[in-house]
Amino acid sequence: MLGGRFDKWLAVAVNPNCCKALFDTHPSNGRMLTDMKIRLAHTITGFTLIESLLSLSLMAILIGVAWPGFEAHWQISRRQDAQNTLLQLHLKQLQWRASHAQYANSLASLAWTSPNSIGGHYSLILKNADAQSYELHATAMGLQARDTPCAHMSLYVSANTQLLRTSQNMPSTDPGQCWRW
Repeated sequence: MLGGRFDKWLAVAVNPNCCKALFDTHPSNGRMLTDMKIRLAHTITGFTLIESLLSLSLMAILIGVAWPGFEAHWQISRRQDAQNTLLQLHLKQLQWRASHAQYANSLASLAWTSPNSIGGHYSLILKNADAQSYELHATAMGLQARDTPCAHMSLYVSANTQLLRTSQNMPSTDPGQCWRW
């Protein structure tokens, strides 16, 4: 039907007594029949639909359990972006103040070319700069805005040169405990 060797194997698999002469002439004799039965029995391989759906649902459950913790770690690590940027701007303000009568009143004066933090997760604002104090504010943008306890982080330099690290637009406290140092 299909021709050649395949027809002989098919005939043996269906009716092993039909080709007794074939086995007598072959050096392996009865071993060929056993090998062919094993080959034909193992031709269908792969996963069933139920096995595939079960493994996909198990992976979805694991991802659903792990994702919130994973996202929280990303938010915490992105807070470093705001903290590092605010501290760099604070250092630039100190350098500026050493050679000028007052603190710089714009980010451009400090040679900060972008209105965003280094990593781009926070927008920056410099306010109320005078000869003795200034305020630096970082507001979360994009996915980082989901980090509600630390969506607003600030540095205040007061008239007595005290540096205050705050969060959630509070003037003197850090209720979100965003500043780790």
